[in-house]
Amino acid sequence: MNILIVGVNYTPEVTGIAPYTTAMAEGLRNAGHRVRVITGVPHYPQWENFTNFSGLTRTETIRGVPVRRVAHYIGHGGTGLGRILQEVSFGVMAALQPWGRPDAVLCVSPALIASGIVAARAKLTRVPVGVWVQDLYSNGMREIGERGLQSRLLWRLESGVLRFVDGVSVIHDRFARHVTDDLGVPAERVSVSRNWSHLVGGETADVHEIRRRYFGNARVVALHTGNMGAKQGLENVVDAARLAERRGSDVVFGLVGSGSRREILERYGRGVKNLVFVPSLEDPEYRAILKCADVLIVNEKPGLRESAVPSKLTSYFVQGTPVVAATEADSVTADEVRTAGAGPVVRPGRPDELLDAVEEVAGSDGTQFGANAQRFAAENLTAASAISRVERWLRTLSRGGRTPLQPTASERLSERSMR
Repeated sequence: MNILIVGVNYTPEVTGIAPYTTAMAEGLRNAGHRVRVITGVPHYPQWENFTNFSGLTRTETIRGVPVRRVAHYIGHGGTGLGRILQEVSFGVMAALQPWGRPDAVLCVSPALIASGIVAARAKLTRVPVGVWVQDLYSNGMREIGERGLQSRLLWRLESGVLRFVDGVSVIHDRFARHVTDDLGVPAERVSVSRNWSHLVGGETADVHEIRRRYFGNARVVALHTGNMGAKQGLENVVDAARLAERRGSDVVFGLVGSGSRREILERYGRGVKNLVFVPSLEDPEYRAILKCADVLIVNEKPGLRESAVPSKLTSYFVQGTPVVAATEADSVTADEVRTAGAGPVVRPGRPDELLDAVEEVAGSDGTQFGANAQRFAAENLTAASAISRVERWLRTLSRGGRTPLQPTASERLSERSMR
């Protein structure tokens, strides 16, 4: 197939959606398809132009994939006017680019508004178009407490875009239920393809040097990595570190990454001895710092249940390290951690429970939690299986909804490698 992927996030961004879009493009290309990418200015999670991109467009080839970058406004996270301007400007620029003659267009959401603009062009030119959903906007607005006119308009927008396109691929079964039951997308047009860990293999920096650099002689290191935004509710981790200091605990909490609330969190946690902030790291150092952890943390704002599956979990599970999840008991995140057997789930917004769980897991033999998580990742979260499912879904779109009868290219490659 000739496949065009349109998504605002792509390498060299190292966290969030970018690693998945990048790996999907490269995986489809390696399976024998002609793949091109239209993407935006590298900006996440700092929400700034960290590569000093200039001009309106730039074309480059990254690991064999032709990539066209387009200029757009850069917002500041959240769901306000800046985010809207970013999505609209990226969508318009992406829709104005030369597309060639793709058999299918794959839009990555976020960005939802941009996906709608790109889908409109695809429909006008009669090109099959699908949306690969990583986050659910309407759920996110409701769960962070926005229930007014803006929330209702966002629900209508999300429902409209996903019903407008030819197919929707989501990353979790619970996403699929929301898309069909709440947003009104016909079930036969919804596919599920779980994300995977993009950190399997590859170069790793010196683990002991990284631990010494950031954590000194800390006896127990508990890490939260990735975006520092509203959904993460990371004040809870700062409060747990403050409580650890008061108790004289051996636990040092690390917050790794960046995001719209990092500066706020740094001010909030100023002077807390059991708290360390680490900048966003390139993959070799990120792999190393994950291996530094005695416990890995996923933390969510109270009330968050259905809007996202934290991408960090796929990276956590392959480490063989126990995970503590501070999240609602009935959330998608809690389901993932329990299903993987990766570690305990505690209530969000309760720093005492978070610290207690970290101390208990670190003070006991957490090997079984780590082994469970690794086994779950190996059985359910591989790049090969995800790329194969998306490839089959795209082939179905390109055939007007008819299910392909032949194995996909990546399935044939996988079969040959197994033989």
